Amino acid sequence: MKKRDWKRSLAFLCATALIAGSLSEFGPLTRVKAEETNLFTDGDMGDDEMGDSTDAANFWANQNWYFEGDTWNCTSQVKYSIWAKQAGNCGLEIDFNKADGTVCMYQEIGSLEAGSYTVTGYIKDGSGSDGTIALYHATKDGSWNVSEKSTQLTAEYVMFTDEFTVAEAVSNYKVGFQITSKKDAWIYIDTLTLTKKTSDSAEETPAPEATESPEPTATPEVSNTPAPESNILYSENFEDEKFGWTETWSTETKGESKSATGKCDANSSKVWNYYSTIAQNMTATTTVTASEAGSYKASFRTAGENVTGMIKLANESQAVSADLTAGGWDVYTPAETDALTVEAGTELTITISLDIAAGGYLKIDDILVTKASDDEIQAAKKAKAEELQSLITEYKALKETDYTADSWKTLQEALTEGENFLQTLDGDYTSTTVTEIEEKITNLKKAKDELKSAAVVKAGINVEKVNGLTGDFIGGVDISSYRALKDSGVKYYDFAGNELDDAGFFKLLKDSGINYVRIRVWNNPYDASGNGYGGGNNDLQKAVDMGKLATEAGMRVLIDFHYSDFWADPAKQKAPKAWADMTIEQKTAAVKDYTMNSLNTLLDAGVDVGMVQVGNETNNGIAGESDLKNANTTAIFRAGCEAIQQVEQDRNREIKAVVHFANPEKQNYMTYADELAKAGVEYDVFASSYYPYWHGTLDNLKNQLNAITEKYGKEVMVAETSWATGLEDSDGHANTVREGNNDAGMDYDFSIYGQAKELREVINTVAEMNKGIGVFYWEPAWIPVKVYDPEAEDAEQTLATNKAAWEKYGSGWAASYAKEYDAEDAGKWYGGSAIDNQALFDASGHPLETLKIFSYVKTGAETAKKISTVKNADAIEIELGSTFTLPETVKVTYSDYTSGAENVTWNAQDVAAVDTNAAGKYTVNGTVSLEGETYQTKCVITVNPQNLLTNPRFEDEENAWTLSGSGIKVLMDGKDSKDGNGYLHFYNDSDFTYDVTQTITLDAGIYQFGGYLQGGGNLAADSYEVYASVDGKTQTAEGELNGWKNWSNPEVQNIKITKDGTKVTVGIRATASAGAWGSWDDMYLNKTGEVTPAPVVTPQPTATPTPATAPETESSSADKDTSAPVQTVDWNTVTSNVQAKIAEVTQNPNINSVNMNIVCSGETRLPAAVLGSIKGSDMTLALHSGNGVAVSISGQDLKGTALNALQNIDLTVDSNAQNIPAAMAASKKAEATKQLSVKDTGAFPVAVNIHVNVGAENSGKYANLYRYNAEKKQLEYCGSFPVTRNGQSMFALKQGGDYMVTVTAAQPKETVYFSSGDYAVKAGDTLSAIAKRNHMSLAELKAKNPQIKDLHKIRVGQKLNLN
Repeated sequence: MKKRDWKRSLAFLCATALIAGSLSEFGPLTRVKAEETNLFTDGDMGDDEMGDSTDAANFWANQNWYFEGDTWNCTSQVKYSIWAKQAGNCGLEIDFNKADGTVCMYQEIGSLEAGSYTVTGYIKDGSGSDGTIALYHATKDGSWNVSEKSTQLTAEYVMFTDEFTVAEAVSNYKVGFQITSKKDAWIYIDTLTLTKKTSDSAEETPAPEATESPEPTATPEVSNTPAPESNILYSENFEDEKFGWTETWSTETKGESKSATGKCDANSSKVWNYYSTIAQNMTATTTVTASEAGSYKASFRTAGENVTGMIKLANESQAVSADLTAGGWDVYTPAETDALTVEAGTELTITISLDIAAGGYLKIDDILVTKASDDEIQAAKKAKAEELQSLITEYKALKETDYTADSWKTLQEALTEGENFLQTLDGDYTSTTVTEIEEKITNLKKAKDELKSAAVVKAGINVEKVNGLTGDFIGGVDISSYRALKDSGVKYYDFAGNELDDAGFFKLLKDSGINYVRIRVWNNPYDASGNGYGGGNNDLQKAVDMGKLATEAGMRVLIDFHYSDFWADPAKQKAPKAWADMTIEQKTAAVKDYTMNSLNTLLDAGVDVGMVQVGNETNNGIAGESDLKNANTTAIFRAGCEAIQQVEQDRNREIKAVVHFANPEKQNYMTYADELAKAGVEYDVFASSYYPYWHGTLDNLKNQLNAITEKYGKEVMVAETSWATGLEDSDGHANTVREGNNDAGMDYDFSIYGQAKELREVINTVAEMNKGIGVFYWEPAWIPVKVYDPEAEDAEQTLATNKAAWEKYGSGWAASYAKEYDAEDAGKWYGGSAIDNQALFDASGHPLETLKIFSYVKTGAETAKKISTVKNADAIEIELGSTFTLPETVKVTYSDYTSGAENVTWNAQDVAAVDTNAAGKYTVNGTVSLEGETYQTKCVITVNPQNLLTNPRFEDEENAWTLSGSGIKVLMDGKDSKDGNGYLHFYNDSDFTYDVTQTITLDAGIYQFGGYLQGGGNLAADSYEVYASVDGKTQTAEGELNGWKNWSNPEVQNIKITKDGTKVTVGIRATASAGAWGSWDDMYLNKTGEVTPAPVVTPQPTATPTPATAPETESSSADKDTSAPVQTVDWNTVTSNVQAKIAEVTQNPNINSVNMNIVCSGETRLPAAVLGSIKGSDMTLALHSGNGVAVSISGQDLKGTALNALQNIDLTVDSNAQNIPAAMAASKKAEATKQLSVKDTGAFPVAVNIHVNVGAENSGKYANLYRYNAEKKQLEYCGSFPVTRNGQSMFALKQGGDYMVTVTAAQPKETVYFSSGDYAVKAGDTLSAIAKRNHMSLAELKAKNPQIKDLHKIRVGQKLNLN
């Protein structure tokens, strides 16, 4: 059977099976539609041609598809590719490597009958370019007809569909597609079908009769009202493409919920699809009323990936549910609840609950609530009674001595209740209900589940016993940094508080239930002078020393060869210095020799080596070789494994070879295993890292590793995991998990109880795997050299001590000496431990209870109920002059992993300090007490200044606003609002501009105007800004499109009005490219300060009045008018506003970035208070000096910078300067030039950007920056910037001095003398696009820029290293 025919047959069989199932479950159906025929040849894009091969066939060998138009002007190749598959084994790849353009591909269909036809397929753009696909078919006269309907291409497969009609039978009819995209795009297309519409197809075949079934009745149409005498109470099959249930998403970044095409069965063409780019939960509910008494059950069918969940049917007092199955794309599986017995008129709630992993999707169809027949009800009762009897028999066989007396007594009571219940029934189930029997089963199971082992130990944490642990299950820890920490002076203690020597430390590990130690080994982690790179300076000798200590304590050792001189992980796999110039033959020989020699050294020293890792987190390569599809890469793996096996044979002892990968959430593990298998790499254990912050769900981890076991028989384990007990740093080097970073949306508390639960669940998951052999906790002893408290008097001295130890002994993650080997990561970001809050010891070296986790999981452990975490109270917002009420309780979680509420006592002084007549943010601290222990909480109260706008949130539609331009309107559906229902929406399919204004009369004072912006699809030249116009002068602040619901907050500061009764126009405007989309919301205009009103001057008569001077033309930059001096900046007011805005951003994670614009004159030195307020934040201060020139500093760029150095920079800009010799300036041929001078001529310790408006008439040209070098008497080229539509350009400055900006049609071909940074992010940039333009992967770009913590959040002007 050809593969395409096999796919069709399978689809038909699945449909038939589902229909057959519905005959018994939902009542008979009248007809089964005939199977549709795909009229395209090779619609599966190469699956048939590929056959059983693992490589794609030659697309041009059997030419089924034809191409015309400008296809070959814009594309470099069209080919089958296994990477392009949507289904089957391969798809079609089209590479637009030459130019923007349109690919026209089609087939000639031999004959088409008269009728309507449907074309479908799947397409994606792997590059993220802006492309479309449209139907393309012949007309009667042979000319082409391009459908007006087109589908936008995305980075993930989307389904496209369209229809056409032929009035009479035709032959050799051309049908195909027009695909339009951009240069450098790569398009994948697959699963193309051309079918005649069902209504025009052959007569339907009656369905086979069901044995002993009632007369068939027609399936009701989609309706919530059942047909008369039907057993269907509720039916939803989505053919009307609507779904009116109430949906609730667990995050503000709601997932997709929409109609989609799907083939659940032969009668189905539409389904409902849920999809989320992030991990989150969703519930959808509706209600239906039981028309008569009876037993009802709910059912549906589902298909998808990476989603778990259930359907539930409930009334006020009882519920039944069934788990769903997400078995793959359009692989639909039914799920049906048990029956729920209710009286007539009972309101039933149907709930669908989904737990969606990042990228997960679920298709739903055929939601039914049906009334069970009497025979079905009796059969269900009997089945439940038999289940109850089976449980009673099973549980009575348990041994009393294995459990505590209280829990055993509870089980016996439940058993007696169940037995008496069944004896009363005596096989007659007419007097009971399914629900009543189910309650007995539930109670019995609950009593069984709550049995407490008699072996449960009293401890400081709660740990549920893990069942089924074998005696040799690995409970391991990676203590690679131990020796460097001890050399640095770190002390460790036992549980009694006794200081430990080396032998005592390893004995403590063993006594705590740990049976394996993991130690990393780097080839040569030292520079030429013998200075260590840090991270433990883990050479072979340290492995010998620590391995002997572990062995002597009775633990086995796993040696982790990185095959590198420093850290190896998914982002970097650099070859050791000594191997850098080797051929692959030389390198594989070196790997084999190094591995064998190292292992023999360890074994000769008496180290009990039980496992050896060949590489560390080798997703993207090993030892300088990249990509597992590369034969050189797998040759390294093969050499390492062969070396282990040779030593194993020589020594006559078992040593397991381990391969290690990360990122199970990307679901690439089978790909890695397949490549290793094809290359003949023989290994024993497939290991994974698992950090819940990044690596998805444990269910997914289990599925990924079980698949490896099922296909290849390999043992599996977790080689690294950890969890933080808090968000505080204790050594002076920022932690990976901290407030605002990897701390949101997590499943576990950041406490010792959360740490215990995370580790226990990882252990349990591995224990449940088919061949799960163990878990290693990563670096449980990596604690501070000295505990650093930034508020302590000796903070500076402590930090200096730590830094000295990190450098001398390598006890930090990296020392500065690593720069010679890893300049782009360790060389820039070296320092202390980034995981000291994830250790199993406290900061002073005393063990935490979680050190005993591998012992506790064997018995279980319990402690008195304590508070795990106290949540902060919900923030309170009030209007100026209003009152507030603090909550009496706050939410808490407990040590037993339950949650609740506890009374809170608020600090009276903090409460009294809240001035409701003064705008600002106030923090009120509080305490919660339980069992003699006190915990901290807080409540942030925001007193909002009076918003002087009318209808600021667009809740009254367009009222008070004037809209002009195109692509802009107010919507009230709440989909893209910041809060509420109304928002200002923009989108257009061609380039567009808009302007939205409101005019207000204001009294003298200082004001601010701003709002919130979200969206995407923009290009670098786009401009989105808020502005305020007063007396002909305009100040602006530019916003950023950072993606859906990632709000930026552009704000114009320091709007000065000197006269009462002044009319001010505030507005929102944009110059946007086709396809840009987004929304504005929550606009505000507030008074922030006072100015002295200008005196009223009585005009004096004059002989000849002086003509009034016309106001300057508005500009997109702040305040171009230089005819009158601007008042000196009130830095106290600015500081207050900055601090208030920072507090607002801190409380609202959906605000992605804030730009604050300040108009300056005279000397511009930012006070330390202002710089300190923005340091480390996502706020950017823009200082406008007039004439279209501004300088800006980002809070992110202030990290690690001394503020006293910054406040000595004079950022005064003279935009009228003419300091460059005229002849020198004239040497640069340009259409326009502008000189300026930055007063401070020294080197800046932080990135400073300068923004120069060269006029909108120069849009599309290049602004070029030159610095005048007075010593060399030359102009040095600093770089170019494409001029935006409103005339803006931007450059990064490393120092002040005299500069000249020129405007040219083309970018100068000059060498950059004065580097302004590798790359400054521009509006519209994404990390993926930047990486692609610079010929690197996203992972490589991330590795070069470790300061990037969230791949979805970058800001305009942010510096990226591209070297």
